[in-house]
Amino acid sequence: MQQAELIDSKEKLKELEEAASEGFARAQFNLAMCYEQGKWVEPDIEKAIYWYQKSAEQGNLNACYLLGGRYYNGDGVEQDLEKAFENFKVAAQKGHIIAQQFLGECYTFGQGTEQNLEAAGEWDLKAAMRGSLEAQVNLGICYSQGMGVEQDYAEAVKWFQSAADADHPAGKMNLAISYFEGEGVEQDKEKAVQLLLEAAEYMPDAQFLLAQCYANGEGIAKDAEKAREWYQKAADAGIVEAKEALETEE
Repeated sequence: MQQAELIDSKEKLKELEEAASEGFARAQFNLAMCYEQGKWVEPDIEKAIYWYQKSAEQGNLNACYLLGGRYYNGDGVEQDLEKAFENFKVAAQKGHIIAQQFLGECYTFGQGTEQNLEAAGEWDLKAAMRGSLEAQVNLGICYSQGMGVEQDYAEAVKWFQSAADADHPAGKMNLAISYFEGEGVEQDKEKAVQLLLEAAEYMPDAQFLLAQCYANGEGIAKDAEKAREWYQKAADAGIVEAKEALETEE
């Protein structure tokens, strides 16, 4: 970095620190980002979290979301699902789309709050309608299983299809299951296999389902060698059922 650039960066950092110290939430968030990314200053996660917290306390939705994510994953802080939920909720209520998706998951699994499937469905819908692919898949699962909403296979397919159209692997896998079972759509096992082939590039669960198709000759010609190949990939990725299938063959 040249001398002039160094001086300029120090001046910018000083201005940002002054604004943050005076209580400006946006400046506090930007300063936290500087400490996290090492922009104009040496990276310092503790200071980043400190300023995220200050900004979040004033309701900055991006600070709330990022802080929620750190508490959710135990990233730089001790894992605290209740604090994660609280921060996601603030950000979600202010319209942060990814926070809405995570809030739905918190309600679904009772993470940091009591399980509430109806609330989960409401937040999944908000995020799904705004384009969150993860939320679209989650909402599809809710409709498929009747979790917090009235069971509706056609509605489940609608959301799985929306995610699959955007090349989301879980959307493709769940849509494949719908075609395989003929739930919400006319049964089409060949189409199901095609979707599984696409999803299997990224998802071990899809690899396992694809292996079963090859093993049983459903939707595709029976092929023990390919079945074993996909079982092995799924097993290597930690799918217990795939490992058991391989052991049964021996």
